[in-house]
Amino acid sequence: MKTTVGAFSASGFGCPPARVIQRMATIGFRYVSVLAVFTLFILGLAILTLAQSPTSPKMLTGTYFPDDGDFKTLKALGYDFAVVTLRLDDVASWKPTLDAAQSVGMKLMVGAYPPPYVQDGAAWTITSSGMAVLTYLQTRADVVIALYVFNEPYSSNPYAGGDIPCGFFSAGDLRTLRSTIQGVWPGAKIYQDLGGPSQWAPGGSYTASHPCVGDKYADQTGVADYVGIWAYPFTIHGYDRNGALSFLRREASFILNSMQPAQPISLNQAFACANCDPGFVFPTAEQTLDWNCATRSLPLAAVDWYPWRKFSSYTQALADSPSYWPSTTPEACAPGMGAGAIGLSAASGMPFVAADSLVSIYGANLASSTLSAQSQPLPTSIGGVTLQVRDTTGTTQKAPLVFVSASQINFVMPAGISPGQVALTLTSGMNSPLAGTALVRSVAPALFTVDASGKGVAAATATRVDSNQKQLPVPVFNCKGTVCTSVPIDLGVDGSVYVSLYGTGIRNHNSEVACSINRISVPVLYAGAQGHYEGLDQVNIGPLAHLSGSGEVDLVLIVDGQSSNPVRVNFR
Repeated sequence: MKTTVGAFSASGFGCPPARVIQRMATIGFRYVSVLAVFTLFILGLAILTLAQSPTSPKMLTGTYFPDDGDFKTLKALGYDFAVVTLRLDDVASWKPTLDAAQSVGMKLMVGAYPPPYVQDGAAWTITSSGMAVLTYLQTRADVVIALYVFNEPYSSNPYAGGDIPCGFFSAGDLRTLRSTIQGVWPGAKIYQDLGGPSQWAPGGSYTASHPCVGDKYADQTGVADYVGIWAYPFTIHGYDRNGALSFLRREASFILNSMQPAQPISLNQAFACANCDPGFVFPTAEQTLDWNCATRSLPLAAVDWYPWRKFSSYTQALADSPSYWPSTTPEACAPGMGAGAIGLSAASGMPFVAADSLVSIYGANLASSTLSAQSQPLPTSIGGVTLQVRDTTGTTQKAPLVFVSASQINFVMPAGISPGQVALTLTSGMNSPLAGTALVRSVAPALFTVDASGKGVAAATATRVDSNQKQLPVPVFNCKGTVCTSVPIDLGVDGSVYVSLYGTGIRNHNSEVACSINRISVPVLYAGAQGHYEGLDQVNIGPLAHLSGSGEVDLVLIVDGQSSNPVRVNFR
């Protein structure tokens, strides 16, 4: 629903002012300023596949150790579950974590730290805090798909850490523990992260080199319901695709044939660790997609990206690289998809876009020249560059182009494109067509910022309406050179203040748009197409109240339940 109140409609507030446009023209958005290029175009100024494997519809997608606030993003990506750990000494945090996952439809594999399982001879006891968490999780069985019990309990001490060359817990120990837990919670599924269980079986490569292991792992049935296996192929020595894939295939087969009722889960590398041995490097987007699709060709219960957020000695993780996210989904392995042209919101840089929104692609050798469109409607070809979009229904359209260069393409996602993961085909005549993808949602709210980074001071205008209904401009930001800062808005003088925000991915909303400034709800008068420039949206808010003295604070839009990137505004 699009709302208009009196003079404060989109047309009432008018276009982004020249100062905003001129400022945007000099600030880079990552590589080249997206809004600058767009606004330069509207002013009429000149500006000097990988081989993929089919997916299995039954295979789940998950990740390790996200924050509670990440669940909405993960669900938007189409992920099914996440592995999380609850601290036993922080009981108050248990419910918020489960509630956050449940609110967006995410499932969880839940561990407890420190591990509440104590071995006493051949038997196991569960500590009182462990009983408390199991009892609570049993009441949330609609969210919990498994209990994450131990990390590498064959090869290391899960309590104190450190490698145990002859093995720590035996298969029999873990089988008894599973029975003990299921005695408390009948039907509970158990997840153990074992790495390479076949290596510990008699005749396995590890047992052959460590005779002290003996027959501890001769019978591995009943150890778990899910077993984590991993082969991290991206190291300082290169991408060992074949070796890692062969390892995972062998381990998956062993689990399915010799560890009933367990099912294998592959922990797919999404981290860098220079201090590890060997040094692990973060894969490229193309390698991520290739490994994603290669592992999905195996008989796995799930692909689990490890980890979502960096921790310990990891220096990079998946959360740090939003442009990689579309390459981790099962849909990314469909024909025509690729990682060479990933569509990102032109305002926020996030990999969620909407029909009729402004989108950017970054790369190298994307076009032979730097050109912008000179008229509207926007052309579908500039300097020999075209971009084809194929949606989930098979419908193919050419995208209206805003700007093309060697390192960046700006375009409008066609208005008729259906939501889902779409295939992009970029043709420039320089080389073979480049395959890519984009995640299209019904709405993908994103706000422009003054420095065009998607973070920091809002690219906004403000108007004060005095008691005589006279409208006066109010500065929102000030720029000196390449540094832009917010200007405090004085709400203590005569009149009411209204603010216009500029963004994209907003216009298709089905419910009222909400705006929060410093967690205070602010009236939204209009949210929709800006009216003059294709793909550009405008949101008018006000009158502003209860914000005097707030200082520089966050402003966020909520559009059909989806949050925009936070931008900064300032109040005296």
